[in-house]
Amino acid sequence: MPIDVIMPQMGESVAEGTISKWLVHEGDTVEKDQPVVEISTDKIDTEVPSPVKGILKKILYPEGKTVPVQTVIAQIESAEQKGGMEIPEKRPEFAKKAEEVKEPERTEEKEKRYSPLVRRLAREYHVNLEEIKGTGEGGRITKKDIMDYVSLKPVISAPPPEEAEKRVVEREVLVPLNPKRRLTAERMIQSKRAAAHVTTVFEIDMTNIERYREIHNVILKKEGIHFTYLPFITLAAARALREYPIMNSSWTDDGILQKNYINIGMAVSLEDGLIVPVIRDADKKDLLQLSREIQDLAKRSREKKLTPEDVQGGTFTITNYGINGSLLGTPVILLPQVAILGAGAVVKKPVVIAGDAIAIRSMMYLSLSFDHRVMDGANADTFLRKIKDILEKWEVFSHKKDTSYEKEHTAPPTGYGGVW
Repeated sequence: MPIDVIMPQMGESVAEGTISKWLVHEGDTVEKDQPVVEISTDKIDTEVPSPVKGILKKILYPEGKTVPVQTVIAQIESAEQKGGMEIPEKRPEFAKKAEEVKEPERTEEKEKRYSPLVRRLAREYHVNLEEIKGTGEGGRITKKDIMDYVSLKPVISAPPPEEAEKRVVEREVLVPLNPKRRLTAERMIQSKRAAAHVTTVFEIDMTNIERYREIHNVILKKEGIHFTYLPFITLAAARALREYPIMNSSWTDDGILQKNYINIGMAVSLEDGLIVPVIRDADKKDLLQLSREIQDLAKRSREKKLTPEDVQGGTFTITNYGINGSLLGTPVILLPQVAILGAGAVVKKPVVIAGDAIAIRSMMYLSLSFDHRVMDGANADTFLRKIKDILEKWEVFSHKKDTSYEKEHTAPPTGYGGVW
């Protein structure tokens, strides 16, 4: 009985994937864990390995076809089920084709052996594929080969002259939708149609956070840690989610499903779209742990080294649109979650403080888009108020004991961050 090659589940909310490139042909022999097909979703591009050693008997869907997850896309005749049958190196007709391809070393024919994913990565990182030794079947260059090469060698960011010239000459260019952009568009439309979006906004005084960062950043940089605002916001959101679990839930036809775990997704903008890696059990991590994990996820997102597990299981999402200078946004909820927190840019401005005095403070807008089917405005405002209190009273908060947290954690070895 043939063994099925299945379109994998690449994320909790991912329902389908697109077959980008078949890496083997019908009749080819394959080794266990050898990549046989490249697939693309709105969250991740990856290769699907062969589940067994054997012969690829049947390809059920062509390149470019989008199919639901768990769909059988190919079948492999297993060597083990055949009682240790002898697997030919190549079937005669494919072996002949392989020789025909191998003999001439012309560049244009060699180029044909590069998969679309490899060619796209080469363009993105400005990598000359001729400089890379492939480790795949028959010396084929894989995604891992590209990423290993990029990690060892600085890349040139300037576009080739001919590309720059093309942009000037052509007045209009139709940019084809990649699978990630197409699926993201579909998900956003689905979210706006299904959820009753409402957005509430609070202004936050980040001056205490700013001072805390200035004090600790110099020391922490020596350990490779850079305190941005995001770890503070993530920690405050995680603690508020513990107090207001309705925000950490999802809508179902049978009722509102509250989650007893807090996995915070972090929206990361890439050249070809958004991706949302997940910080698991965010409420059980201290400021240093969150800083390290956020840095790691952001770095691996840009390098396209995330695993399917990195983008699964999110229960609440934070998007930091302020990184590009935006002050205020109304983010779209990532279904099946019921709320998303947006952080604007931190800017200094005059503010009226106690005693009707005017002072220069570091201010930021936090916006919370929530599903009005699940909660009312009062729920959203009390949740956002909790985050505001944590951030604005940071010095008090950072030295205030959180007994529920300390039951499981001790202070980090560096000693930074008060009770964390």
